Amino acid sequence: MSLKLIGVLGGAFDPIHYGHIKLAKAWQDVATLSKVLFIPSGLAPHKNIVLENKHRIEMLNLALNPYTNFFTDDREIKKNQSDLKPSYTIETLQSLIIERKEDQAFCFLMGSDAFLKLESWHLWNELFNYCHILIVERRESAILEDQLTSSLKKEWSERLTQNIEDLRGSSHGLIMTKKFEYIDISSSQIRDAIYSNKNLTNLLPAAVADYISLHGLYR
Repeated sequence: MSLKLIGVLGGAFDPIHYGHIKLAKAWQDVATLSKVLFIPSGLAPHKNIVLENKHRIEMLNLALNPYTNFFTDDREIKKNQSDLKPSYTIETLQSLIIERKEDQAFCFLMGSDAFLKLESWHLWNELFNYCHILIVERRESAILEDQLTSSLKKEWSERLTQNIEDLRGSSHGLIMTKKFEYIDISSSQIRDAIYSNKNLTNLLPAAVADYISLHGLYR
């Protein structure tokens, strides 16, 4: 059976910006992802979230509106509202698996910087039991094996593929990398730019910039 691939992109999205969108769009084009779920963090273990949830969700909805197969998924926020505990990726993937159809496979999207820090994630080596991991590498700095710890190197050597059909033939457990034009921006840089009244044209969608201005966010 050839599985339909669903992208999963997590983050604080505080705010959502073109770096997030282009990462998802690049993988959608290469792997023909049937859809991409953007999952804003609830209580994130590794991030300090600035804005309240309603603004982050509304900005996500505005940013994703032009993209037919990009969707906001607020399960982590709903979970945090009910139990006030940190949101871990492993738990999010477990909840997604419950809803998965037999002809689907999840692909967790991340940048190379995040992958190199994967061992700091909660139950990181169990992630492969629920999804494939698709990594965007910077064109000027590919991931080298000598950058990896012994544990991460083992997973890398056993799971790496460059064949899309391998992903479609298995519901989880593989790693794939691609080099794309990488927008090297962060949400914190954008927040600083907003505070300094700098032009946001090339950083995030106009609808998001207008929303930020309308509500006086990040001031």
